[in-house]
Amino acid sequence: MSPKVIIKSGLFRAAGYFKPGKSSAGELAPEHLAYLTRKNPALVDLKQRYERAPKPEHSAWTHWENSIELRRFRGENDYLSQAYFRQTGFRYSLTAAYTEIIDQWKLLDTLTEDDRFGVKTWEVLPGKVITRDLLDSILEIYFLQEALGLERNSNLRVLDIGAGYGRLAHRVTNAFPQAHVTCTDAVATSTFLSEFYLRYRNAADRTRVVPFDKLNELRPGNYDLAVNVHSWTECTRAFVAFWLDRVVDLGIKNLFVVPHFGDFATTERDSTMGTYEPELKRHGFKQVRHQPKCHLSKIVQTSCINPADYRFFQR
Repeated sequence: MSPKVIIKSGLFRAAGYFKPGKSSAGELAPEHLAYLTRKNPALVDLKQRYERAPKPEHSAWTHWENSIELRRFRGENDYLSQAYFRQTGFRYSLTAAYTEIIDQWKLLDTLTEDDRFGVKTWEVLPGKVITRDLLDSILEIYFLQEALGLERNSNLRVLDIGAGYGRLAHRVTNAFPQAHVTCTDAVATSTFLSEFYLRYRNAADRTRVVPFDKLNELRPGNYDLAVNVHSWTECTRAFVAFWLDRVVDLGIKNLFVVPHFGDFATTERDSTMGTYEPELKRHGFKQVRHQPKCHLSKIVQTSCINPADYRFFQR
C-alpha cells in the first residue's frame, strides 16, 4: 500500500475521535477486559496461521488491523464509520424514522442494543438505543426478506464472507430464530473478535466462525445464501475471484453484496481501483435485484446514514 493511502487512513481514524456521538467501552467484566488484548494467545495463534495460509494478494486490512482498539471494536473505526462532522443527529433521526416506518416485524423492539465496545449511540427514538449497527442490520434483513421471501421462522443458512466482528450474524440469528450463520474472514483480528462477540451475544449455538486457514471444513449443500457487506471494495479482484470460487464450489445459488460506493470497485495492490464485475459474470451470477438502502424515498436515501446500494444475485 502506498504511503499516501496509509497517511489518509491514519488521518481518517484520528478524525473519528472528534466526531459527535456518545461512545464508551461500556461496563465490561474483568474476564472480557483480560481477553481483549493483543497478547491473547488465541489472537497470536490466528495471526501466525493466517500469515502462513496460502492466498492471493488480498486486502488493505493487512495494514489496518493493528489499528483496531480491541475493547472498542464497535467504535468509530475501519469496521464501521458511524458519524459525520455535521448533521449526524439529523441523519440518524431520518434513518431511524424510515426504519420505523418499514419495520413490519418490529425489529426495532426485538433487536436490542447497548453501549458496549465503543459503539456510538444516538437518542433519536424515545426509550431506544440507536446505532448504525442496529439500523444497517435491520434494513439489510428486510432487503433479504423481500429478495428471498423469508418468514420469521425461515431456516436460513448463511455464509458471511468478510464477517468483521460478527455484526450481521448476530442480528440475523436474532431476527430469524431458526437461522444459522457461518462467519469467515481473511483478517485474523476479525476472526478473533467475531468468535468473542458471538459468544458474548449468546449467539454461539446458531453461528459458526471458520478460520481462513480451515475453509476446507466448509461443505457443499449447507448454505442458502452468501453475503459480503462492505469488504470486497477493500480487496483485490484476484481475492474476490478467490471467494467466488469458494461460493461456487459450495453450491451457493444466492449472493447478497453491499459495495462501498454502489459499484463493484476493488482496491488493487498498487492502490489503483479495479472492478470485480467481470468475476461475477464469469462465475455465473446474474443481478436480479438492485435497490438503494432507503429505496422508498430519494430524500432519505440522499441524507441517511451511509447511503448504500443493495445488490442481490442468483446463479
